[in-house]
Amino acid sequence: MNYGIRDIIELHVFDEAGNFISTINTLKKGSISVANRTIRVKDALLNGDMLKFLNKSEDTKSDYDKFFSKTQNCETIVFNRRVVNCKLIAEGFYRKQENQKDVLVQYEMPKCSIVSAYNFNHSYMGDADDFDYVFEIKEFNEKGDLFKLHIEK
Repeated sequence: MNYGIRDIIELHVFDEAGNFISTINTLKKGSISVANRTIRVKDALLNGDMLKFLNKSEDTKSDYDKFFSKTQNCETIVFNRRVVNCKLIAEGFYRKQENQKDVLVQYEMPKCSIVSAYNFNHSYMGDADDFDYVFEIKEFNEKGDLFKLHIEK
């Protein structure tokens, strides 16, 4: 069976223990490189759940910090450059050559890591800024396996 690769439409992110973190479903572009052991996606929107997962959410407790909670209803996220381990499932479509039908494909990546790296470009004109996620795909067993590919029949 021959397939044409269509696109990745959703990326499901789980923590190391397998607890669900977020689904990134506003992807504009995605690529998986076995040679570089990376998955790169370009997201159209800034995902709040991913912000909290990659960084840390801080409760304001001091009197100084309470001042801000009186004037603003906000959550504070502290950014850092730590590497966060996770598990991924990327879903997309392949097109069958024989009948031109699309079939669901899932890339199962049991062991990955991501570095929180955001660029915030502010503008009131034009399109919204894209947010890139780069995941390093790691070997998940002693055989050196990187990921599993599930193709709908």
